[in-house]
This record gives sequence, structure tokens and C-alpha cells, in this order.
Amino acid sequence: MAAGSPVSATELPLDLVNPPVSADEPLDARDIELVQTTFKKVAEVGPEAAGRILFGHIFRIAPEAKELFSFAKDEETMWLPGSKLEKHGARVVNTVATAVSMLNDLEALVPVLQRLGLQHVGYKVLPPHYEVVGQAFIATLDDALQTEFTEAVKNAYLKVWKIVQATMIGENYA
Repeated sequence: MAAGSPVSATELPLDLVNPPVSADEPLDARDIELVQTTFKKVAEVGPEAAGRILFGHIFRIAPEAKELFSFAKDEETMWLPGSKLEKHGARVVNTVATAVSMLNDLEALVPVLQRLGLQHVGYKVLPPHYEVVGQAFIATLDDALQTEFTEAVKNAYLKVWKIVQATMIGENYA
């Protein structure tokens, strides 16, 4: 860019702090931009590593959650490269990446999340489990994003998680 040239809005760096984002407000375009921009750094960690981190947080927050996963029966092998935990964690992270990429088209995302929620009923996942996964997801983001995990970024992800959780639970437990 030549000196003195005006800067377009698309060339400005995304402000991860201002204005602040409230987790209680509806999801908006800035939230989507914050999530989609910062999730690229999570993707750089790799789905296998991010999945291991996520499940580490899930099992730290709720050790009893291990009972829901057949791969968690053998503590010695579950964390090894190529393990079922690693493969499942990678699938979860890849699913999150797909959802993040679809945030601009919630009409298309909602049926995907509804089907996923219905599948999880069959896995004996209960509504309180979504709270655990949400906490673990936020902790994973904190680990991956480090200084970029500002309050505004955290609140944007919390808004997204509220949508994911509400949609996956939906009418499945009525």
C-alpha cells in the first residue's frame, strides 16, 4: 500500500478487545468474524492435538464422563498417538470447524446440529453433559489462543456455544 493511501476496512486488523462483546447479546456479524478468525489458530494446532486437549479438559472437569466413552476404559493407551480418543477428538474438532465455517448460514447449520444432537441421545449424552463440553471447549480455546483469547473473543464463543447446545438438545429430551 502506498504511503498516504486510505486503509480499507478489510485491511484493518480485527480488534479482539473493543468494543466489548456481551455473552448475553444475540450472535452478530462481529462475533462470527471473531470466532472464524481466531478458530484458524486452533486449526493450526491440528485436530488431533486440539481433540486431545479438549478431552483432557472434559475428563478433568467430569472424570465420570469417561464412562460414556469405550476408548476411555484403558487409561494407559487412550492418550497414545493414533488412539481411538485421538481419532474421536479429531472428529469432534473437525465438526466444530465445520460449524464455525457455517456460522454465516445458520439455516443450514441448524439441521446439522439437530441431527448431531439426536445421535448423541443414542450415545446416552444428557443435557448436563453439554455444560461440561462447553466448559472444556472454552478451556481448550484458552489454551490454543493464549493472548488472543480476550474477553470479547471468549464471549463470542460463548454465544456460539449457546446456539450449538440449545440446538443439539432441542426437543430431544422433552
